[in-house]
Amino acid sequence: MNFHAGMNEIIMSINLLIPAAAYLYIRRRGAADTSVICSLIILTGAVLRFNYAIYTGADVRQHDVHEFFAHNGGHAEYICYIFENRRLPDFDPREIWQFYHPPLHHIVCAIVLTAVDTFGGDVCTTGVKILQLLMAFYSVLYNVFAYKSLCLLPLKKRTLCVCTAAVTFHPTLILLSGSLNNDMLSSLFGMSAIYFTIKWSEKQSICNIVLIAVSVGAGMMTKLAVGLLAPGIAAVFLAVLIKSAANRKQNLRCIRRLIMQFVLFGAICMPIGLYWPVRNYVKFGVELNYIPRLSEKSSQFIAQSAAERFLNWIPFQLSSPFTQWADVGAPYNEFNPIIALWKNAMFDEKTFFDGCITLQAVCVILFVINIVLSFTVLKSVIGFFSEKRRWSMEIKLLIAGIFIIVTGNYFVFCINYPHVCTQNMRYCVPLIFTRSVMLGSLIDNDPREQTGVFVENTVVLFCFCSAAVYTALMYFQS
Repeated sequence: MNFHAGMNEIIMSINLLIPAAAYLYIRRRGAADTSVICSLIILTGAVLRFNYAIYTGADVRQHDVHEFFAHNGGHAEYICYIFENRRLPDFDPREIWQFYHPPLHHIVCAIVLTAVDTFGGDVCTTGVKILQLLMAFYSVLYNVFAYKSLCLLPLKKRTLCVCTAAVTFHPTLILLSGSLNNDMLSSLFGMSAIYFTIKWSEKQSICNIVLIAVSVGAGMMTKLAVGLLAPGIAAVFLAVLIKSAANRKQNLRCIRRLIMQFVLFGAICMPIGLYWPVRNYVKFGVELNYIPRLSEKSSQFIAQSAAERFLNWIPFQLSSPFTQWADVGAPYNEFNPIIALWKNAMFDEKTFFDGCITLQAVCVILFVINIVLSFTVLKSVIGFFSEKRRWSMEIKLLIAGIFIIVTGNYFVFCINYPHVCTQNMRYCVPLIFTRSVMLGSLIDNDPREQTGVFVENTVVLFCFCSAAVYTALMYFQS
């Protein structure tokens, strides 16, 4: 066994043993030292993410990235343009693929490449790999903000561990750890916006609302889709304002203070978040919500009608846990947006472990568990929104706002852009956190604990399967 293979074995052992030790500790001690257990879970997730970023090439499981320094479009050329020219593109962004995106992610990456070049490193190899490690770091920070957000919610200690694990080991966040486009950084800003919104709902300080504004604004400067969180955040603002107005003890000074905070939020968030689309509209006439379209002649075009895509639930679509592509030998293009989301949330748009029946069986288990957890969340909805003592109205509005807007936008996106690549979990990353919260509420609200124990054990199995798949994947690069 060579050095690299030996290191892979060590990393695999760490990935599987740490969550196993944490789970056994929880079972034995009854969720004592919750912060220690959650730290172990996040640490395991960090090892898994950096491991994935190291063994995944810059041309493997990427989305609209293309090749660095090849000048053939994509996020790679966007980054290289800023790196080489030391300025933002000064032409119509529709001329080059993916240049319509806001530039914050690409600016940060260009700065990193500049630093590597300054110290004599090879920007094509070392520089690009450092960028992938940066994406893994973003993903770890996402976990930290998710955990801190969960700590602010009325979850029991044991449930907090389960919810933290459900986020940490979600395959989408592992996949984004090696993805060189702007998805991971925008997701990080979105998660930080959720965290500071929850904090603000408890303490309406200037600091908290400024941090919300910076998070949303910087997120939109990375990817405009972060703005989808705004309605849920606005609902929290409105609920706090109404509660203050209805409280006789609250005077006009308090209400005026809240309104001034909202003005401050807009003054910070809107210029940052809307700069790029407004700039392109004024200079080049680009639509504010411009998204390039693929041709109907594309091999991934979905010919079925919108009604058929949502209503066709023929069982053969579940015969494989992997996204189906007709141009690589599949009998059809994946067309049902919900089934597609179940699949690529676990395995992106690829087929894993060709020729290895055992590992593909693990993928099937992971896929089935994901579906089970999705239906379990539906069961928790009534209990979550009808519970009045523990969950505040502000939190309910935030979770509902995120879920409704993000899910609705995804379905509309799939209808308006009927191609296989639009049916991807990377457009629905905030739902990872909302699902974790809903599962936690179901565990805590179960009076007989039967459902709670089932959910807890299912999440644990989900985590083990996810860790096994994305550790073993280092031996099956494609």
